[in-house]
Amino acid sequence: MLAGVGVTPAAATEEAAVEPCDRVAVGPEQVVVDNPTRQRLGLKGWPDTAFGVLPEGNGTYKFLSTAALVGSGGQPQSVAVTRGTLDNPVAGGVVSMKQVTGLAPPYQYAGGGPVYRDPGSGLVLQVLHLERKLSEQHHFYADLHLGVHDPATGVTTLIGEIVSPDMDFATADKHDLTADIGTSSLVPRDGFLYLYFPDYSFDNGAFKATGLSVARAPLAEVIDAAKRKTVTPWAKYHQGAWNSAGKNGPSTSLRDAVGPWHPNVVRTTRGGTIMLAGNSITEFEYSHSPNGMTGWTPAQPLFRDPERGNAYPTVVGLGADPSIVDDRFYVYYLQWAKAGDWNNAVAMRRLITCVAGRPAGQSSLVGFSDGTQHRTTTATERAPGFAPAEGKLWHLADAPADNTTGIYSCRNGATDQFLSKDPGCEGKQNSILQTEGWLYNTPPAAPSTPLYRCRVGGTHYTATTEACDGKAGAVSDGLLGHALTSSERVFSRFYDGREHWDTSGPVTARYSLEHRYFLESSAKPGTIPLYGCSYTSVKGLNHFTSLREDCEGQTKLRVEGWIYTAHPSAPSVALHRCYWKDQDDHFLTPFRDCEKVPNHVYESQFGFALTR
Repeated sequence: MLAGVGVTPAAATEEAAVEPCDRVAVGPEQVVVDNPTRQRLGLKGWPDTAFGVLPEGNGTYKFLSTAALVGSGGQPQSVAVTRGTLDNPVAGGVVSMKQVTGLAPPYQYAGGGPVYRDPGSGLVLQVLHLERKLSEQHHFYADLHLGVHDPATGVTTLIGEIVSPDMDFATADKHDLTADIGTSSLVPRDGFLYLYFPDYSFDNGAFKATGLSVARAPLAEVIDAAKRKTVTPWAKYHQGAWNSAGKNGPSTSLRDAVGPWHPNVVRTTRGGTIMLAGNSITEFEYSHSPNGMTGWTPAQPLFRDPERGNAYPTVVGLGADPSIVDDRFYVYYLQWAKAGDWNNAVAMRRLITCVAGRPAGQSSLVGFSDGTQHRTTTATERAPGFAPAEGKLWHLADAPADNTTGIYSCRNGATDQFLSKDPGCEGKQNSILQTEGWLYNTPPAAPSTPLYRCRVGGTHYTATTEACDGKAGAVSDGLLGHALTSSERVFSRFYDGREHWDTSGPVTARYSLEHRYFLESSAKPGTIPLYGCSYTSVKGLNHFTSLREDCEGQTKLRVEGWIYTAHPSAPSVALHRCYWKDQDDHFLTPFRDCEKVPNHVYESQFGFALTR
């Protein structure tokens, strides 16, 4: 008998009210494992599936994924286990690199990633993605199997097939049709264990992929069978009931969308279910459902980079159980420099925030320039030569509110960044970088500034007038919205590989931004002026900051801003001045230990800069 035959989603359980996570803000990309580190650790072809994440306590985790180009035991792939933190999944190195045991022909590929750890027995189940080559060797047919992973040895043992496409292998081979079912996460809910995947069918000469299909089996039966090194039957959801075989049975799509590539589905602490998936090899999308079955929201684009390849999303919660997410969570993913280029690949992550129904705070929107290109963003722009431009600091809401419109950071080509009200960034040729926030449609009660998008000479910039701030040859693309006016200025620390430069002004092309703070742009109670200074030594031109107007006998460059002498009511950080003897370099830092720079001298605390 099939697991759960005849049970509809509505009859399965009485769902409590679910607070939705049907709108999210997307943070900037971060590299968590760079290519040299990946290669040095022997992680070739890694990560080739979504991660399995096993918390070990004290902020450490084991991360499981496939190393597609590391053979072991006569098999071309290995399941790689690394130990690390959410900031660096390989901080503790590679724990093990072993083949899937129990694999037999005709499978030529065996990859394992997502896991489920049974809280009662401690048994760790792992989803295995197995592939058979079609007659046309560049195409393949994949199905999902279950394995038992032993954390002590790093060995994953294959125990059986559980889900395969509606279209059988013979049909796929006859018509030369790749069926990539992905590598699903395992989602426990209401006494069942669920798998989500794109299903494939071939009917009347038409090849189709579902927008999202699901299969399930009773959790107790899955665990009991796994202890006996076998699997229990799984059932697909089809036409309102769980009456279709997990292996080659038909399924009904849960949503109208393109077939999701390697969907990663997790529960939320508020009772809902979220999904991240690729809708192509360059773009990820997001959907939410109150119960994992019905009411899936239309796909929201998250990020896109037409010049690279993005694959294998893993949603990771920030709480004790990373398989359940709250308002903020990470998505980890693989990024190739070009799709399939394992010689140049990195592991990335982004912070995703649920913003629907949440009270809006504020973020700082900053205009950066290197003298030629312009970029306006809430993120820290670290490209060499880019510094915050004078007067280009505003505030916007960090969640939807009345009378607001979402603003997204986009890029046309390699360098031209622009802001858009379109979450899709106005065409597939453009990169979707991140969510910047929400601007007001009309002036709010608080002091505000209108922001216009302008372009000149093949580059975009943000202006405060429809006349594009009077720039010759500039053309306005229209009003973006109204931002809250700021009385502050951006104060940043830059570094060129030898010396630091703390300034609120422009820098030369060899400097890149390291830290960003905010100073008052005019005197306020509790503040004193901070001066930018320079001097020439045997090391070259050095920059430093001083609380003395005479710059301690050196050259005064500018007033950088006004710094607080004590903690203000707004969020702030203490800044200390340190001296790096080796480079004759004075620099500001929030760390009293001077960031443990070798051969350093602590000089003094300078005051308190504002933070966001």
